[in-house]
Order: sequence, then C-alpha cells, then structure tokens
Amino acid sequence: MSLVKWGFIGLLALPAAEITVFVVVALTIGWLRAFGLLLLTSVIGMIVLKQAGRAARERLRSELTSDGFNRVHLESPGLASLIGGFLLVVPGFITDIAGALLFLPTFRRWAGAAIGRLFGQPSRSNRDPAVIDLPPDQWRPVDEARIKDATHDPESQRRAREP
Repeated sequence: MSLVKWGFIGLLALPAAEITVFVVVALTIGWLRAFGLLLLTSVIGMIVLKQAGRAARERLRSELTSDGFNRVHLESPGLASLIGGFLLVVPGFITDIAGALLFLPTFRRWAGAAIGRLFGQPSRSNRDPAVIDLPPDQWRPVDEARIKDATHDPESQRRAREP
C-alpha cells in the first residue's frame, strides 16, 4: 500500500483511537480529571507554541522556500518545538504523548531517521564511511595522477596537500 493510503487510514483511525484512549483514561482516573488533563496539555501546547515564537516559524518558512522539504528535518532548530506544541494543543492523549516525546532528543533523532527511511532518504549511518559530504566551497578537484603519486612518495604527498 502506498504512503498516501497509509496516511489517510491513519488520519481516519486517529480519532477513534483517541476516543478509546480517553475513555480508558477517564475510567481509570475519572472523567473530570481526564478532561482537566486534556485542557492542561492544550494550555501547555499553546505556551510552547508562543515560546517557539515567530522566529522559529520564519526559519521554517525560509527553509521550505529555499530548499523545500529536503532541507527540513526534525533536528532543524525550533521545528520539533513547533510540531510538539501543535500536537499538545490537539485534544487527545495519543497526540499529547507524541508531542511530549518530540522534546526528547533521542526520540527526535529516532523519529527523524524513521521518517527519512519512510521517504527513501538514506540515513547517515547507511552512508559509506569513506565518503565525506562537503559544501562546494570546501573542496577542489585534484588530478588523478597526483593522487596516485601522492600515495607512494612522501614528497608527492606534501605537494598534493599544497593548494
């Protein structure tokens, strides 16, 4: 099944799961306490969103306009706070737990890697360790002959390092 279909099924199943979890929590701790807990997490989410502020939203908007979704990841400054705050505002204990977990760096890294695998982006650990990605201004092409000479002759190694 495609990713879009799974996302659609998830969006349809989430409200039913939220209601079920709410009923279980309400039967366990009481209806009034469960409702109060939902209100409390929504208020905390609004405070988080207000603290994240306009700067994080503008940074996210500029990253999206400059490079699209390829540049955005959960480790982007402020993105996890925005998503976590939004999930805390949405009523329901499942979204509250997911939003709260986004504030933990280990969960954020795991979720970022899982989302990357889901969309087919290779994780950093799957890359060849011999390959180093550098921005274009930090590398220069070197003639193949200079590389072969440099591996055998110490004087050539010194010359190969010279610009």
